[in-house]
Amino acid sequence: MTSSEPDIGKVFVTGGTSGLGLALTGNFLEKGYDVVVTGRNNISLPGSKGRLTLLRTDFSNLARTFENVKKICRDHQFDVVVNNAGVLSPPDFHLSDDGFEYTLQVNFLSHLMINEIIIMNADPGRPLMIVSVVSPVYRIAENDLRLHKPSEEYRPLKAYSASKLYLALMGSYLSGKYPANSLKCIGFDPGTFSSGIYRMQKKWFRIMYSIAAPFMRSPEKVAARFGEVIKRKDLADGAVYRSGKGKGSFPVAETSEVMPFWKECDKILEKYIS
Repeated sequence: MTSSEPDIGKVFVTGGTSGLGLALTGNFLEKGYDVVVTGRNNISLPGSKGRLTLLRTDFSNLARTFENVKKICRDHQFDVVVNNAGVLSPPDFHLSDDGFEYTLQVNFLSHLMINEIIIMNADPGRPLMIVSVVSPVYRIAENDLRLHKPSEEYRPLKAYSASKLYLALMGSYLSGKYPANSLKCIGFDPGTFSSGIYRMQKKWFRIMYSIAAPFMRSPEKVAARFGEVIKRKDLADGAVYRSGKGKGSFPVAETSEVMPFWKECDKILEKYIS
């Protein structure tokens, strides 16, 4: 950490108990940060005693997630938030507890709510970096920004790419909504790597993925790239970065659809973040 950073920084990592999230959690602990993670598994990492907090919550339930994150924010002020938790779209249309397509809520809507809770409970003068782990497929998403899509339109890749596009667009939205805060919001594109994101897939897919996984980049290598990115001094709000080198790219959506989309998000979440 540099001299401008707090003596003990705090990080919030969603999906921090496996895959890339676990590798990121380990890296932050090694650098001296305290870390709060959401996840499904109990974990034990070197040097984590008294510095690692596990928050169990279900992102398919907004009310439960709100209560758990709100409680965490009473005791923690964060310096970095990593929106890493995600699921590869299930093969069939599946609704969350709140009535949204499952991928959209877990990958995007719950993260939007979490980020806003953290921002609203943060010290405005304390720098806060929010990094959303997206995916290369956000570039192929259709620009029809809609939260409610009928089941007959459902295709797994379409749902997954849309959720990652919304996550990529979120950086510019949060920076614009909270201009008075010392806030930096970016996206991180990890490329293709070995992970457990396929957990809701059919058995044949899981078998094929497990065969291919040893030939993919490891989460540890991707985490190292992530570390290079967040150390950059020229990060631009709303940009998505693939590594610590080169310019970030800015996700694009149809201008006429952007404001109605974010207004719809605000309306859904207002009972939690008002």
